Formats: sequence, structure tokens, C-alpha cells
Amino acid sequence: MIRYTFILTLMASLLWACGQDAGTMSQKNDPVMKTEKKLFVGAYTKKEGHVDGKGEGVYLLGLSYGQAAFERLDVADGIINPSFVALSPNKRFLYAVSETGPDVDTVAYVYAYALQGDSMTLLNRQPSYSFAPCHVSVHPSGRYVFVANYVGGVIAMYPVQADGGLGAAKEVIHLEGNGPHPRQESSHPHSVCLSPNARFAYVPDLGADKVMIYRINTERGELHPEGFARLAPQSGPRHMAFSADGRFAYVINELSNTITAFRANLKSGQLDSLQTISTLPEGYSGESYCGDLHLSSDGHFLYGSNRGHNSLATFAIEGETGRLSLLGHEPTRGDFPRNFALTPDGAYAYVANQNTGNISIFRIKPDGLPEYVAEMKVPSPVCLVFEP
Repeated sequence: MIRYTFILTLMASLLWACGQDAGTMSQKNDPVMKTEKKLFVGAYTKKEGHVDGKGEGVYLLGLSYGQAAFERLDVADGIINPSFVALSPNKRFLYAVSETGPDVDTVAYVYAYALQGDSMTLLNRQPSYSFAPCHVSVHPSGRYVFVANYVGGVIAMYPVQADGGLGAAKEVIHLEGNGPHPRQESSHPHSVCLSPNARFAYVPDLGADKVMIYRINTERGELHPEGFARLAPQSGPRHMAFSADGRFAYVINELSNTITAFRANLKSGQLDSLQTISTLPEGYSGESYCGDLHLSSDGHFLYGSNRGHNSLATFAIEGETGRLSLLGHEPTRGDFPRNFALTPDGAYAYVANQNTGNISIFRIKPDGLPEYVAEMKVPSPVCLVFEP
């Protein structure tokens, strides 16, 4: 019996050690683990038609950039399907959408959390005014939070209260539109992107092949329509990113697997199309859908994720024109890379592979191309946000 117990103990120790090398979760305050940085991870918690959610909620992880080992500092487990999260500019609050449908409640919600040390404390929640909220963003002033509902074509703007909680929505806008693709039967806003000068809100509408443009009145908490930028039929615009100087904007198109570059006018808010380029290798004919996009910290490169082809596409940005040229594709070492994030120092890219429960870590080489380093095991990861 003693020998048998010893063998079991030895096997458990070996499995634990292997798990740590593979980047599995360690316990909080593990003396072996040294936390230097923080990463928030939104994860699906519920089985849906498009995902077998196995997460617990919003994870707060402690890690060192580029290292597989990490520790779970906290988890906000009272929320269903926190598929997207956003950090306030002062790093004191976190906001998360609960991506649910009418099978859960009469409406979906957006949650507010206070951050103190290594803990997340629920402050309150507000209705999203529709279903399947898939994106949340915070105004650079920290005074407002924006939510996009994929189902129902609704975006909402909430004032942030003194304690970081959310007040009742000041604006609830119902979008209209459709397109020729089977998934474009109605409006499907997929995100709300704020301009670098914080004066405009841009809403990529996957269902209408448009990017809606709104001027933000922060004094009254209002959104004033300023037209839209049209994309090619069956593009399915999803997410958007601006160059640091605000001269150029980039929209990743889920349905056509492309990225469209725009010249941006931050005085009028208008966008002028410059170029549309594929995110997939030439000749690829398999099923794939674009996910997320981010610019490198130096502004020289743009990255986009392909869900299906399961890769990161890397583009060089021509500084004067803003045009893109493809540099290559790197496998994400997992299935369905929903979202990804670059570390604040620009040295690494972390990719959330939704269906395989792993976050792949890539070092960004001097030539802009990502190089695989390691992986972390996190169930059903969707959205990644680093603390600056």
C-alpha cells in the first residue's frame, strides 16, 4: 500500500510538472510562479450553436510575457458567455458583455467590475437592449461605455458612474440594413470603435456591409449620425483599428476574408476607401472567417486572424499611403482564433483559439513576422486584454 501510494504521488507530481511546462493554470500565490503582468480573458461558459463553451467566466491571469507558465489570480464566474471585455483607461474597472439569447433572459446584459489588486468585484449590470452583445469598448475619457448587439441591430451608449458602475443607457440606436449573403438578412453590428481623437464612434455592420459613423457628444451623452462608409457586397465588416496618428483606418471583413484600408478624416469623421486585400493565401479554397485585427506598436505592421484557415496574416503598412502588402501566414496552433492581443511592449502576440482551449504565444520578430513560442491552456478563450 505504501509503495502504491508513493507511485500515485510520483505520477501526480510528474503530471503537474508537465502541465506547468504546457502552460496550464497554477494556483494563486504559487511560490514558484512570479507574476509580472496581468491578462484578462473572456471565455464562453455555455454550449451554443457555434461553440461548446467550457469556461468559467472572465479570468484574471498573472504571467510574464512570452512564458507559458501562469497563475489564475481571480475569475468572475457569475456571468454567462463573457465573449468580449474592455478595460477602463485608468485601469480601475473592467466591462464585459454577456453574449446570450432569449433562452437565458428577456434581454442580454453588460457587466461592470471594480479592479483592486488581483481581484474583480461586480459593481452592477445593465441591459444591452437586444441579444448576443459581442463587443464592448470604453471612451478614452472613461466616461462612457459602448456595446454592440449582433442580434437585433442595436448599439447602446452608457454613462460611467463615479464608482465605475454603469448608468442607464443614454443612447439606444436600432440599425437597419441587409445584404446578399445568407447571414446578412438584417443589421448585425459587430463592434464600436472609437477614433484616436475620441470624437467619433464607428460601427462595422456585418449585416449591411457598412461602417456607420457617429459624432460623439460627451456632454449630453449622445451619438449623432454622420453617414457611413460602404464596403463591397458580402464583405461582412467585423472589427476596426486606426493608425496611431489617425490618418488611416482598417476594417477586417468576416465574410469575404479581407481587410479594407481607408483614409480617415478625423475632422469630419469620413472614411475614403484605399484598398481591399485578402487575408488568405492565394489558392486557398477552404472555409474560413476573419476574426480580429491589430496594429503593431510601431505602426509598421498589421495582423489579422483567420478562423478556419487558423492563421495570423501579417501585413506591412506603407507609411505614406497606408496601403498593405502581405508578408505571410503563421499557423495559430489551435482551432478558430477568435481574438488576439499584442502585449503593451509590442514584443509578443497572444492568440485565443476558441475551440481548442489554448492561447498560443508568438514572439514578434524584427521583420514583423510572428514566431511561435509556447501555449497556455485556458478553456474556450475568446477575448484577450492586457493591463497596460
